[in-house]
Amino acid sequence: MDTQIEHKLSKANGLRESENYGESAKLYTECLIELLKKSDPEGLIHCLSGQSLIYKIQARQNSLPVYRHLAIAFAKESFAIAEKNQNLDGRVLSTAYSSYADALLMDENFAESLPIFEKSLSVSTAAVPEKGRLKAHIGSVKYILGDKEEGISLIKEALTDIRTGDLSTYPIRVWETGALNVLAKIMAKEANLDEAKKLASESLQIATEHNLSIRKREVEEIIAKLSSGKTDFSI
Repeated sequence: MDTQIEHKLSKANGLRESENYGESAKLYTECLIELLKKSDPEGLIHCLSGQSLIYKIQARQNSLPVYRHLAIAFAKESFAIAEKNQNLDGRVLSTAYSSYADALLMDENFAESLPIFEKSLSVSTAAVPEKGRLKAHIGSVKYILGDKEEGISLIKEALTDIRTGDLSTYPIRVWETGALNVLAKIMAKEANLDEAKKLASESLQIATEHNLSIRKREVEEIIAKLSSGKTDFSI
């Protein structure tokens, strides 16, 4: 992947995280066209996975099925490229696998998603905190599939792993609050409301201090639901 494309993908990622989805999608599409011409599998995986995430976020905020379909389609293409290019670095392969596994959750294909998440973790050459992010996903799916004790244990382990990273950096805090939010919802479903509120409060503080707008909105919704006595969270 050449430096110009790498820079554009980084900018597209930043625009997505700042919720400027239109400009982000435009940049991803420009990169996609260039990468297809160059047959660059690594770049295509990063590009397709990043664009999938845009539509996953939109699907959470809007009930139109087109967003879900797009999120799954982009992630599936990323997965297919990874399967055909097993010589790529493990971190790149892991990105493709986790993107597709995450997209499968949108159609509640939990049993199909789990082994792909596990494969994503097994091939990853990333550092401990990033592997922690994957563990949190695996724990969530295990909980949904009925292995509640193992699922909760894995998410707690994931949180510890994530926190071994540099807590002043944006990705670490995004992963940390993601794990906290999932754990808060699980504790609520397990009727441990005090712990759920504690975890949600901690997540809100981190999201506010580090300007994590998407995570902040997520946890505010969790807190509002907890305050009204509701515990029927989707994980």
